[in-house]
Amino acid sequence: MLGQPLHGLAVIATLGNCALANPLAHWNVPGNASLNSERLMSRDTTEFDQTDLSFIKRMAAIGDSYSAGIGAGDRLGTIVEALDPKSDWACSRYDHAYPYLIHTDERLGDQDARTFQFKSCSGAVIDNVINDQIPNISGNQQVILLSAGGNDAELSNILNQCIFQWAVFNPNQVNAAKTAALADPKYAWAKTFDWDSLGLGCDGQLARTKKLIAGDAFSKSLDSVISAAKAKLGSDGMIYYTGYAKFFAEDLSSACDKVSWSTWIYKLYNLFQDTEKLTKGHRKTMNDLVDAVNSQISAAVKRAGDKVKFVDYDSYVGHFNGRFCEDGVDESTVESNTRTGLMFYELNTWDPLGRNPWKRSVDNPLEGTFEGSVNQLAQITLLMDPGAQLSDQALISDASTASITVSDVVLLSSAAVPDIEIPNILPDGYGRVFHPQILLHQLIAELVIYEIVNKNEQDNRLPAIPEKLSFDSCPHYPSSGSNASDGQQIAVASYINPLADPAAWDRLIAYPVKKMPILVANVVNGPDSAVDKTWADVINRASASGKTVLGYVRTGYLGVSEQKFTTRLGLGDLADWTAQIEEDIDMWYTLYGSSIGGIFFDEGWPECGDNNKYVDLYKYINDYTKRAHPGAYTILNPGSPIASCFEDTMDTLLTFELSYEAYTSSYTPNDWTPKDPRKLWHIVYNVPESAVSKVTKLAKKRGAGFLQLTDDTLPNPYDTLPGDSYIQGMMGAIEGGSLLNTDASSWMSGNAAAAVSGLSASTSDYTSAKLSWNAALNALGYYVYSGDSVIASVPSSMTTITIGGLQPGASHAFQISAVGGGGQIGSSSNTATVNTKSLPNGKTIVNYHSSPGADSTTVQADILVPYAFIRLYIWNSVGCEFDTDPGWSVNFKVDEYVCTHYMVEGTMLYKYSGTLPEGSTAPPWAWSVVGPITLDIKDYTYKWTLPLGTSTIDTSKFVVQAQGYNPLTNVFEPDPSAYDCKGSSMCTTPDFVKWCDHAVNTLQRYDDPFYFATSANETGINQSGNCWGDQTRSCGVFIQGDASCSISGNDLWNDYQNIRKIGGCSKCGSFHREDGCLITINYVYQCDNHG
Repeated sequence: MLGQPLHGLAVIATLGNCALANPLAHWNVPGNASLNSERLMSRDTTEFDQTDLSFIKRMAAIGDSYSAGIGAGDRLGTIVEALDPKSDWACSRYDHAYPYLIHTDERLGDQDARTFQFKSCSGAVIDNVINDQIPNISGNQQVILLSAGGNDAELSNILNQCIFQWAVFNPNQVNAAKTAALADPKYAWAKTFDWDSLGLGCDGQLARTKKLIAGDAFSKSLDSVISAAKAKLGSDGMIYYTGYAKFFAEDLSSACDKVSWSTWIYKLYNLFQDTEKLTKGHRKTMNDLVDAVNSQISAAVKRAGDKVKFVDYDSYVGHFNGRFCEDGVDESTVESNTRTGLMFYELNTWDPLGRNPWKRSVDNPLEGTFEGSVNQLAQITLLMDPGAQLSDQALISDASTASITVSDVVLLSSAAVPDIEIPNILPDGYGRVFHPQILLHQLIAELVIYEIVNKNEQDNRLPAIPEKLSFDSCPHYPSSGSNASDGQQIAVASYINPLADPAAWDRLIAYPVKKMPILVANVVNGPDSAVDKTWADVINRASASGKTVLGYVRTGYLGVSEQKFTTRLGLGDLADWTAQIEEDIDMWYTLYGSSIGGIFFDEGWPECGDNNKYVDLYKYINDYTKRAHPGAYTILNPGSPIASCFEDTMDTLLTFELSYEAYTSSYTPNDWTPKDPRKLWHIVYNVPESAVSKVTKLAKKRGAGFLQLTDDTLPNPYDTLPGDSYIQGMMGAIEGGSLLNTDASSWMSGNAAAAVSGLSASTSDYTSAKLSWNAALNALGYYVYSGDSVIASVPSSMTTITIGGLQPGASHAFQISAVGGGGQIGSSSNTATVNTKSLPNGKTIVNYHSSPGADSTTVQADILVPYAFIRLYIWNSVGCEFDTDPGWSVNFKVDEYVCTHYMVEGTMLYKYSGTLPEGSTAPPWAWSVVGPITLDIKDYTYKWTLPLGTSTIDTSKFVVQAQGYNPLTNVFEPDPSAYDCKGSSMCTTPDFVKWCDHAVNTLQRYDDPFYFATSANETGINQSGNCWGDQTRSCGVFIQGDASCSISGNDLWNDYQNIRKIGGCSKCGSFHREDGCLITINYVYQCDNHG
């Protein structure tokens, strides 16, 4: 019934030549930007249309000028209402404000059938919303749109002090201005005006706002307005609380440092502060304050519960380069707008709807509105300096003189009207500056509708719709834009098992893409050879959220480090490492498709090599990845300083991977500086939460564009995710940005390559074949084909390669082609056919046994195919006594397992150290190090020598476990499948085991059958076994089954010993014989034998 999946948020808005895809609206607005939409958010079903929102019959909008939509489109109401402070006109409500766009959207059905109460008002603070707006909306609302908090953070004061300087006095002039205003009856509003703010200066105002936002009062006011709004909701109602967007491009280009938007040319200049410029430091601080407000709103929404949703649109503004001071935009002139796509109103000669922002209307705004506030400030300046001129006076359309004096304005007294009018001194454009343009209101509306549709989807028991954004490249904007290269970002080596900690992955996926764009998936030190459903789920969800998920691929330091690492096939040549690396690259994409966004290459060798041998090989591998999988993002991890020859090998280089102590006390930098900070990634573990900000700043100073901090420690600092407050601390300390994803390099130009000759397969085994061929003239590289598919590619210096991952017991045909100048592929070689060996009885592990000693043990096994992990376990019983003797369970059936207490992984012996959490049935994966062991590998044979013997545990009982790149395999010695340790709960009775031993030791010990499951023995007595105990309680050892089941006393005694020894059953237990009969040790009542 269900067809195409939901596309989610896929806006299509035209920003000049750029398209932003969004199926949810149908606006076509001329001017600065236009938005054309198509409806992609739909299901192929006749039963349910989640975009049909016509059921919404009651909706209200409350909040400030961002919600009222000041300046966006046509003003609602008429000038007749100007003196009514609650009217559409007085509150500056506009018909392209996002609440109005939502109300008129066709998906909400007939407007006339819906009660829409639009109460948002320009200049409103939270108290106004609570006391003036919310009481005037009806109850039982289905949707409430809320925007509040910006004015409480004193946005207009920041614009005054740091941007436009409508009234900015020297501190010693503030009292003079206040005294003059209070003495003049025309300034009726002067008694309640915040005069002290006029002398703060930009830095002082920014500091004051920062303190306001961080204070308890601001947080409590957010809680209060949400609580008051919730009281107006119906049972199915929802509040959509919209945040704010940063005003300035986050690349913080120096081009704006000398730009001033100051309003006045003073005659008495000594009264006022110096002219402010749009400096990098002030722009960054203002952006940080917006982030802080959004963070507080988001936290309040979370506290409020599931009836409130925070709608955060800030990242979209940055993504589409919609901020002020974008790179390449000239902000120094008002004569023209140098680009399209700006999402905030500015003061210039170009208007989205063709209006003149320099026109001055005849109607006066009311006190308390945004327009009123800015004109109040202008009025104060003219009070003190009547000769002051507007810096762009010549542009004002109704001006007849060079200046405007206070005496030119007729004021109404406060007694004449409900609210005080403020003379309209400034041109109209100032009344909307730094407020959303129509384009941004459309985007906000689409995000809110997306959330409403998503709620509708889930209310009808359908899955949530992923929020997706598609973006077509724009030739005008530079790639840095608002997501600049110098903005730090978080990349996470997220080696967290999603089955063990799904909540951690939920958080990783939910964190904003702009600040945490990269996650690394690692199934089994690579992709494995089959889809892991739990990993597929998180990879797909992370990709759908916009994250770039990289697949982990091990490069083993190319086999040239001191450890001389080998491939899974046990080989160490560069060509063999190349083949395995490329096999893993392709496997990630084969298994997880387009949800994989690139590759994380671990264990990178940091030396260039003779004639750049090693660096060139990494470049070759990088190009192979990007050619085979266009758009792949690549990271190389040497984990240590790296030579400058590596700068262009991959998109990013991980050059630090050590502890907090090492980072702060013994850090060694690269001896070169990359062209772009996104080239470097630092990982620092064991970082206390209190040091997150410090380390983040230190990383930025050291040029690391990507950073990962964790409080986890060795041996594996990547298997847990720090708490949310820790991550949020990192988020707050970084700017965020975008990825620097380069294309594959072009093949060198030159002649076509000759045909490859002499291809042969020298050796093969169960899953691999070694190929060699003659070098071809003019070859730049070679492609290895299996059928029509390229399965490996090596540089021209290599003419031998071992291909792995082949199917056992099958025929495989290979060909080689050389790549010549310009990437031309030469003629195919001859065909080499390989018949791989068949596995014995389909077994991948054979010939396993142990040689236990008192203090040491040797275990040996032949492992015929490559695996990612080979582990050896020592077990002691079928089933675990988790309360008294916990261990790690290794299953031999779906619901049956052995209890292991020791494990070998690599060359290290571990002892189980986990305890079962209260209320849990899943023991944790927890082991403590015992010490090293000796591991010898020759051909297929693994030989472990352990410093552990029978004086500690029965080391004849072991499991060899093989995992990754071939099906998971466990082989057990001895075979536990015939045993279980189940029985009555009364098996814990005191002296029970003594009774069992006595019962078995008093059996009739003959070789002929004596005990029968159901029939009588030769004496005519139906005796199935023996028991012993007191008069009411006892232990029985007996045979069970049908009439054919019988056993001698000696065999019953031996089976009892095996239940104890092989099964490891300390109390009750059973042995399932090959003849279908069951030997059981269990609690019995009223035994005739007793002590």
